[in-house]
Amino acid sequence: AVCPFTKVEESFNLQAVHDILHHGADVEQYDHHTFPGVVPRTFLGPLCVSILSFPLTSIVTLLGGSKFIHQLIVRAVLACMVLGAFRVYRSAVRKRFGVEVSTWLTLLTLSQFHFMFYSSRTLPNTMALVPVLLSLSFWLNSNPTMFIFTAASSILIFRGELAMFLGAVLLMELLVGKVTILRVVVVGLVSLCVWVPLTVAVDSFFWGRLLWPEAEVMYFNLVLNKSSDWGVQPFLWYFYSVLPRALGSSILLIPLAPILDRRTIILLFPCITFISLYSLLPHKELRFILYTFPVLNTAAAASAARFWINRSKSLFSRLFSLALLGHLVINLLASSSLLYISSLNYPGGQAIRLLHQLEAENTNTPLTVHLDNLACQTGVSRFTQEVPGWLYDKTEQLTIQELGKFSHLVLAGDKPKSFLETHKFMGQVDSFSGVKFNYTHFPPVIVETKPALYLLKKIKDES
Repeated sequence: AVCPFTKVEESFNLQAVHDILHHGADVEQYDHHTFPGVVPRTFLGPLCVSILSFPLTSIVTLLGGSKFIHQLIVRAVLACMVLGAFRVYRSAVRKRFGVEVSTWLTLLTLSQFHFMFYSSRTLPNTMALVPVLLSLSFWLNSNPTMFIFTAASSILIFRGELAMFLGAVLLMELLVGKVTILRVVVVGLVSLCVWVPLTVAVDSFFWGRLLWPEAEVMYFNLVLNKSSDWGVQPFLWYFYSVLPRALGSSILLIPLAPILDRRTIILLFPCITFISLYSLLPHKELRFILYTFPVLNTAAAASAARFWINRSKSLFSRLFSLALLGHLVINLLASSSLLYISSLNYPGGQAIRLLHQLEAENTNTPLTVHLDNLACQTGVSRFTQEVPGWLYDKTEQLTIQELGKFSHLVLAGDKPKSFLETHKFMGQVDSFSGVKFNYTHFPPVIVETKPALYLLKKIKDES
């Protein structure tokens, strides 16, 4: 695997899956009691992933495999869930728009980086992507009852802001008379009576108090607007930065979609509405609009399909069909570059793996390892803590004296300078620092790295 590790925003779900698999009903041993995070998240997604992963992780355990293999299995299972839901969505696209559009949707999606990369990341957004794709499939198949019911699960359990996206779809259906207000009210009430008690019951058990996680998240983000503490972006950032990166050169096909195929208007309206409304929040991340990528790609696929069908009608059509194939190559090249750069963004995961390799002969020795905050944010998880007899410490803001008591340190920045006399240098891990252009060099783009984490081992006392 090129990027087998995870980052801090994936931490809760990944640790939750680990704890369900390894601790079961012993909730007191769960990671979220020690590191609860800013807001509570639902356990329903991790629970589903754990159930599907359990047979494979059990086999690996019986064969003596490491816990890190469990992490690979968990991510593979999540990817299969997302891609399975995408397959259902693609089938609905084929019925609604035709085989050509469905084929081009597949080609565009496979050529782009972010949707495929995020499909295995244990983010709340990725967990929500499964019911979102299923609900969109029901919508395209003209099944409003199941659309409302499935959409409600993604909103009430996983991501409340999806009410803007899926609500825009529902608004269109109401305006054209494909669904009545009465049905919306009835199915909505049924959905509330099913999904809210389910998440409250399950999550109250795991968190040890009565709560509805997504309600607390929405209060934190919308009412208190605390999400802006993690950085802000300009209003149009999603449009000029995220969408070009996520869709690649395929984004050029989207403006042509409503001209070449008027049916795509129903695809573009909810996406543009959702992204525009979400842009009002100062804090922005690519993953927040991940759900729109398959729908926008469907609109782009409709444009591509129309050009491809007409490719033999004129010289211009032939040239444009070649350009369509060329743009897939451009997307693939960009995706390969982004994948390589992304592989350099997990120094914490690489550091802990390096530590296990360097101390492979001391797995039966009770070592104590302190993991710096940067290491914990860039790849360290309970799955990567492979040696049962070692103590892995993640306590923040320890003094130099307290850090000096550990047999091994994984530190960032200038901290290692304080331990030159008590610890010896074992190794370092570099991470991505930027891209440099050098037109006298081939390729002209050079990916630069810088030291990120240092591995230190305590020198034994002469006494």
